[in-house]
Amino acid sequence: MSMVNRYLLGCLLALFMLPAAQASMRCGNALINEGELTVDVLRKCGEPDQRETIPPSSPQGGGVTVEQWVYGPRNGVYRYLRFLDGKLVEIRVARG
Repeated sequence: MSMVNRYLLGCLLALFMLPAAQASMRCGNALINEGELTVDVLRKCGEPDQRETIPPSSPQGGGVTVEQWVYGPRNGVYRYLRFLDGKLVEIRVARG
C-alpha cells in the first residue's frame, strides 16, 4: 500500500471515530445547542409558538417529562425542539 493510500485510509478512519455533531439553532443574536436547559432556551429565544408537555407515564414518578416546542413558521421554516426532563435533546428544522 502506498504512503498516499495509507494517509487517506487514516483520514477516513479518523472521520468515522469523531462524535456526531450537536445540532444548534440561532435565536436573534443568541445560539442554543442541544444539552441546554429550558430556562436558558426561554431566555435566549422567548416563548415558543406552540408548546406541549407530556408528563411521566409512571404514577410512581419513575418516568421522564417530555416537552415539545415549535418556533415558527418564520420565513417558511419551523423549528422543533424536544426536551427530556428540562434538557434540550433534539433540534429539528423543516420547511413548511
